Amino acid sequence: MKTPAGQPEQAQNRRVFFLACCATISMVMGVSSVTPMIPMLAREFAVSHMQASLVLTFFTLPGILFALPVGILADSMGRKALLVPSFFLFGLAGTACAFASDFHTLLVLRVLQGAGAIALGVLNTTIIADTWSGETLPRMIGYNMAVLSVCTAVYPAIGGTLAYFNWRYAFILPILGIGAGFVALWTPLARPAAAAGVADRMKSVERILRDPKMLALFAMTFITFMMLYGPILTCFPLLADGAFHANSGAIGFAMVFSSAGTVLIALRLGFLSQRFSPAKVLCISQGAYALALLLLLFAPGLYWALPPLFLYGISQGLNIPVTQSLLLQAAPPSARASVMALNGMIQRIGQALAPVGFSAVAASFGIDWGFYAGMALAGLLTLIILRYIWKK
Repeated sequence: MKTPAGQPEQAQNRRVFFLACCATISMVMGVSSVTPMIPMLAREFAVSHMQASLVLTFFTLPGILFALPVGILADSMGRKALLVPSFFLFGLAGTACAFASDFHTLLVLRVLQGAGAIALGVLNTTIIADTWSGETLPRMIGYNMAVLSVCTAVYPAIGGTLAYFNWRYAFILPILGIGAGFVALWTPLARPAAAAGVADRMKSVERILRDPKMLALFAMTFITFMMLYGPILTCFPLLADGAFHANSGAIGFAMVFSSAGTVLIALRLGFLSQRFSPAKVLCISQGAYALALLLLLFAPGLYWALPPLFLYGISQGLNIPVTQSLLLQAAPPSARASVMALNGMIQRIGQALAPVGFSAVAASFGIDWGFYAGMALAGLLTLIILRYIWKK
């Protein structure tokens, strides 16, 4: 293990990992805890459902526009210089949403909260890579991935339950970010050793974008999130509704099995990374993904779809942490935050394009072709792994 100060104590490592998990929890909280109360906000502020959904769009928009500049600043100024104010901004603006008197004020506060979440999304894995390396790195990122999956599964229930009593109660949750800000304030975090201005950091990013392996890893991120938001989050609900006649509650219950698979395998990723190379783990994940989609196509009912969804969760629990580990290991330490910022932007592009693209495929050729397209993407990802990741 390594930190900026040399050989650390276990307490220091635990605080760094705690902050990484807090950043991940905050990112998920900003969307997942709010999603269930969109209809309630529409009624409360007398706006349409589409207008009410802007509370999600306005939260994510700053990350799409400003993630790369924030990553460059984190590499130039140090992690703490961005992480501490980001936790405080996320916590204060998010909690202030509970006291919004009108819809426009709520949207402004959500933009500010989303601005605070930018650095949290960039640095949650960056500070892990600053502290751990080697075979330990994918294990720690796997733990962080498990936290993300658990939060994705439980936050809608927590936010929905709080909003049942009063919509304002769900916006009290971000106050936890203020506590994390104080922990970050007293935790030593990495600061790039070589002094460099923003222009030099931009040149470093330009060099990274000319590296074939880095481009391959970015392409893997894009394809991975297309596979997540396409066949599973877009086509599976259509399949469950049309072929299985399942209601929304049953579909949501089924999707929990995917999160369970991700959590289970992410917690065991350290064990697997000691026995298999990253390229082998990634190829196994693509095989599991294609098999899961094939089994979903032949599932006679919703309950038969649960094992394939679990298997899909396993494939993502292998794929995402290992890809992130390879990115962080390939990036120079002075550009890690910039690399993860680029990676985050690519994730969001995949998230945005997949539902539209796969909906068009399903509408034009049938739902089954959405799953066939997912299998084709798994094959494409395998080719990239064999070409650029597999060691000759």
